[in-house]
Amino acid sequence: MSLPRVFVTLKVPPEHLSPLDGLAEIVMPDNGIRAAPRDQVLASLDGCAAVLSQGELRVDAELLDAAPSLRFVANAAMGIDNLDLDELRRRGVAASNTPSAFAESTADHAMGLLLDLARRISESDRFVRTGQWADLGMEPLRWEGTLLAGKTLGIVGYGRIAKLVETRARAFGMEVVHTKARPHDHPGYRPLGELLAASDAVLLLVPLTPATRRLIDAARLAEMKRGAFFLNLARGKIMDESAVVEALRSGHLAGAALDVYEEEPVVSEALFSMDNVVLTPHTGGATREQRRRGRLEAAEETARFLRGEERLFPVA
Repeated sequence: MSLPRVFVTLKVPPEHLSPLDGLAEIVMPDNGIRAAPRDQVLASLDGCAAVLSQGELRVDAELLDAAPSLRFVANAAMGIDNLDLDELRRRGVAASNTPSAFAESTADHAMGLLLDLARRISESDRFVRTGQWADLGMEPLRWEGTLLAGKTLGIVGYGRIAKLVETRARAFGMEVVHTKARPHDHPGYRPLGELLAASDAVLLLVPLTPATRRLIDAARLAEMKRGAFFLNLARGKIMDESAVVEALRSGHLAGAALDVYEEEPVVSEALFSMDNVVLTPHTGGATREQRRRGRLEAAEETARFLRGEERLFPVA
């Protein structure tokens, strides 16, 4: 009897999929470090019982039509906005994510971006690399940054990552406040408007839902302190990217650090020439250790499904 086929959208080390040893036939593309493009995935899913992606694969009616044998979708990612959950449930296709696998890495990345903004690290790196320092010499006043100690970090969302960021930020002497969809009695809780007005840096760490889509628009940005920093490590569509550009142009925002974008991988070109902006390519969780953990957890969920066992992280 043949084993069920599982398509993995990226060529990964076999040990990252070890929970499926002897349980499934693994099918992987040979695209080097690139995930399989959508047309390749659609052409490869026929006869597959499951698909494991890094969260980059949009699973919708088109994909499900191309994969009549598909019974399970595993996201080696925290987010699930790539999954059409209603369509999956309608067709009886199960799905799981890995809700905590990338939390530590994303918290580290958030603090790295905040430090980069505060101390102008990327900007000064470019200054040295282009030879300007050698030409212009020492200019002490030019490179004064911002001390994090004593500043207020406002986190929009208060899940696993936010709590890890809070621990890190407090170690730098920052005050941390947060907001959630439902008010609660935690001493750090603030309504969104109050948080925006009080914070020296605002960090987005909420999932993308109908309620959070474009949550941070021009009106909300105007509520922020003049001279504050804005950071988004959640999902690009939670912000109005053009409004962020305008807030930077006007000087209302002192700087921004973005790991996600409204139409990624397309980024507003206006951001490229702004020295007070730090841009990363959706790599918040991208550490070797946590990518490995995420794939192992996704493979374990797939194994549980194939064995008919209860899953730990079902989303559909």
